[in-house]
Amino acid sequence: MKFLSEKHARIYSRILFSAVLVFVSYYIFKSFSDIQGHLHQIKYTSIVLSFFFTLIAYLLSLLVWIRLIAAFGLKSDFISEAKAWSVSQLGKYMPGKAGVLLVRLDANKNHPKKTVTLAILIEFVTAFIASCLLILFSILFLGEAIPYYFKIIALICSILLLIFLHPKLLKPLTNSALKYFNREPIQIFPSFSLILKFVLINILIGIPYGLGLYFSMNCFADVNFAYIVPITGVYYLASLVGIAALFAPAGIGVREGVIFLVLPALIAKQVVIAGTIMIRIISIAVEISLALFFYYLNSKK
Repeated sequence: MKFLSEKHARIYSRILFSAVLVFVSYYIFKSFSDIQGHLHQIKYTSIVLSFFFTLIAYLLSLLVWIRLIAAFGLKSDFISEAKAWSVSQLGKYMPGKAGVLLVRLDANKNHPKKTVTLAILIEFVTAFIASCLLILFSILFLGEAIPYYFKIIALICSILLLIFLHPKLLKPLTNSALKYFNREPIQIFPSFSLILKFVLINILIGIPYGLGLYFSMNCFADVNFAYIVPITGVYYLASLVGIAALFAPAGIGVREGVIFLVLPALIAKQVVIAGTIMIRIISIAVEISLALFFYYLNSKK
């Protein structure tokens, strides 16, 4: 933050980090309160598996970010950038989800703010498109519950989403948005092949994310593994609705509500409720573990 002195910048960083910790602590407390009545049913092997697959998903997301900033010419060592990324993940627990952007910008204050913001935007867009594709793909596995014509529509929408990612469309739209907010247009933009690569990786990340939710539900009862694709699709649908709900930190309540509404058609309602709360706790545990781990490594450099 160039308009702040070094001393004031440090104070700002500490205040921001403290605010994040306060909201994360509240989120943890609420999550444990919600699941207290189900603790006697837990299968701890499934918890370990859920944590493992969720951790893999987060690490793959981190690698996407590292590759993305490299595409924008931002040079940074892996440990510093991993610390910045992992701490910024905790920022989504702040109201309005502004913490993700604020923490990431603060951690990358030595880089041009516009470029970092654009990288975050492309990260979001490619993850968003990948989420939509995973949701559409999961529709194909709902059998006769979904009409055939709806599956055709889902396929057409998938193709249109991929076309939208072409720089000839995405770059002008991005520059129009920047112009609307009185920002300079961007010059460097990832190639179409690179953007598609980010989308593909984000789709693959859906596999460990889906497995994480599957095993979090499997903590409380045996869940048919054949439901893994619908579970993944519903998880991503809930995540997108949670993102849209700016009033809900990390989509709390909104994301769970979507899962509670859809998955009981396949899995017992009590299992869905307990498993959804469990994946919330596991996700927070993974985020905190990564933030502390990379913070420690960065302090030892």
